[in-house]
Amino acid sequence: MAFLQVLLVVVFSILVVDVIWGVASRYLLGSQASWSEELARLLMVWLALLGAALACREGRHLGLDVIVRNWPEEVQRINRLLVSVAVLLFASVIMLGGGWQLVSQRFASGQMLPALDIAKAWFYLALPVSGMLISMFSIESIWAILVNDVIEYGEEGGS
Repeated sequence: MAFLQVLLVVVFSILVVDVIWGVASRYLLGSQASWSEELARLLMVWLALLGAALACREGRHLGLDVIVRNWPEEVQRINRLLVSVAVLLFASVIMLGGGWQLVSQRFASGQMLPALDIAKAWFYLALPVSGMLISMFSIESIWAILVNDVIEYGEEGGS
């Protein structure tokens, strides 16, 4: 998980430098570098999807904690289990399976990102990578719930 956090910081830092360069080149040099906007879009997609995986790992995804906290402990546990299973199914079937199919199609089609001159598949690869991470983190969560372990996610915690 520390690797994912560091990776997100690096991707975000590159995104910030790229956007600053794009704005500066537009105003100082009269025209924006052709690759700057395309790189920003690529980095933003990777940042959002990898960030979603990290949020899932830390139990900070969207939920109705206000309602769930008032339920009996065993019902809360069942709710956490059902939510983790639903997240696992979505991440593995839609994100990982569908994402991999999308990436394979893009590599096969030969589509390119024109300004960066790389395969468009690299843009879409964030989807199955994030799906794989979310699936792994969901399995970890399901296991912890089944063996009745408490995973500490930080100050707020929760699912």
